[in-house]
Amino acid sequence: MSTRTVFRFTAPSRALILALLLSAAPASAQAVGGNASSLSSSIFKLMNQVGPAPTTPTKGQTPAPVTQTPAPVIKPAALNFKVSPAVRKKVIDNFVATITEGSPESGAEWNKLFKSSDVFAEIDKQVKTMFGLGTTNLADTWAVYWSYAWLMTRSRTDDPTRAQISGLRNQFQPLLLAIPSVAALNDAQKQEMSDTLLLQVALYGVLAEAWKNDQASRDDFGSGLVSGTKQMGLDLSLVTLTDKGFTVNK
Repeated sequence: MSTRTVFRFTAPSRALILALLLSAAPASAQAVGGNASSLSSSIFKLMNQVGPAPTTPTKGQTPAPVTQTPAPVIKPAALNFKVSPAVRKKVIDNFVATITEGSPESGAEWNKLFKSSDVFAEIDKQVKTMFGLGTTNLADTWAVYWSYAWLMTRSRTDDPTRAQISGLRNQFQPLLLAIPSVAALNDAQKQEMSDTLLLQVALYGVLAEAWKNDQASRDDFGSGLVSGTKQMGLDLSLVTLTDKGFTVNK
């Protein structure tokens, strides 16, 4: 991966955020990153726009699909979606507006980045290179999102392994397919959920870089993230990320 530092980010791996910088116009790291606390607040606002997690593990239980009456078999391809430029613009506009609420300067720089670069093309390239997955399938993007979210709750700034992402993806696919409301989503709804999650991962990368030498801020954000994701239906404090996906802590 390129080590170009357009926004003067140094490059611990956090490849998903660095991917955003590969073809960007020059700007300052401070402006894009803005105030870290305002960005963390933006993340929690964005989280409210995403649907519930596919499973709610509790201590002593293994995540599993909810038992339901027999229904027609839903093929994995049902989680794929076709990208709509209009939906993508809606997600980007909402993302920039949310960032701008906390930091107008940062919002302006993110807006410049989106206008000067095909951000999602770079994210897609990195997801394929690092994990062998794509960004037009909900199981893939849920795996990317929840793996990075879990790392952040552990105050970590590294990337998940390819095996961990693969295990989580394989775990999420049948769970997502078992939820009628997910299977019933149209392409626009699936894309809006997926794109929003991927931009949250980009913000995780910004925060990881901003706080790489600030353990206290990482810990504080991690605690807030546990609370936020719990409201989405998955208590990250109860699980460990492994090559088989999430396993419940004993």
